[in-house]
Amino acid sequence: TFSYSLTLIGELTPVMLSPNVTMVTIMDNNTLTIGFDPIQYTVNVSDGYVTFNMSILGGATIKGASVEVMFSTKDGTALAGQDYIQTSQLLTFNQSTTNIPVSVGIINNGYYEDDIIFQAKLTLQSAAGYEQFVTLSPAMATATIIDDINGVTIGFGQTGYSFFENQRYAHVTVSVLQGQLKKSVAIPFRTIRGTAVGPDDYAVTDIILVFNASTPNITVYIALVDDGLAEDDESFAAQFYAVTPSGLVTIAPATTGITIIDTNSVTIGFGKQSYQVSKHQGSIPLKIQVLRG
Repeated sequence: TFSYSLTLIGELTPVMLSPNVTMVTIMDNNTLTIGFDPIQYTVNVSDGYVTFNMSILGGATIKGASVEVMFSTKDGTALAGQDYIQTSQLLTFNQSTTNIPVSVGIINNGYYEDDIIFQAKLTLQSAAGYEQFVTLSPAMATATIIDDINGVTIGFGQTGYSFFENQRYAHVTVSVLQGQLKKSVAIPFRTIRGTAVGPDDYAVTDIILVFNASTPNITVYIALVDDGLAEDDESFAAQFYAVTPSGLVTIAPATTGITIIDTNSVTIGFGKQSYQVSKHQGSIPLKIQVLRG
């Protein structure tokens, strides 16, 4: 913006020149646009930082003046101090500085979690009296943090279990053995026949187990069938066969054996407590049989 004066000069009598001076002000109505370029950013936890870029995107060239813009971060599902480093920085744009990058540190919080986001915003601070001609657009940008480091291991608490047939249930514990969850992980669990066969010896089981921050341990109860028969110990297995989501989730051990110990006894004995036979008979017919079981 600049001004100049106009003056009327003359000696025409009896004409009076009044007022003979006026002021003309020329206003600069060209607008300047400053914003994020681009507005979407993606960063892995292992990268350690994300760099936002701000530029003069259009409008008039700044001539002899600077524009000051405040860059600041804002929480989303990602939280300052836990997932990223809160950052505020004053940016100064002028004729020689038309592009400014700002890096924001990413924090590895040690949790296996869903993708999380935070935002960055621009706020106009000063423009040497030209504030009305400065537009911030786009004034917001979003950063998505992807966890590519913190895996978890989920598995059976033991590689083998033994239960008596008359215990009614086999109980198998599955746990997050390593790492910490902040997101849900779904794992299909099923029983596999062996010398023990479902449903004659146990209840066939095929279910989905869901682990999360509040449920790092799950106990599965498998009904046992007491068939009343005296027999050898029998076994079957339990296993995981898929993981949702996969990626950084390791299943180990993925299979465990379950032995059913038979508790049914049998009594074998003579059919009679006493026998009588003639000495001329030549032989004694003794009967031995299963008396119980």
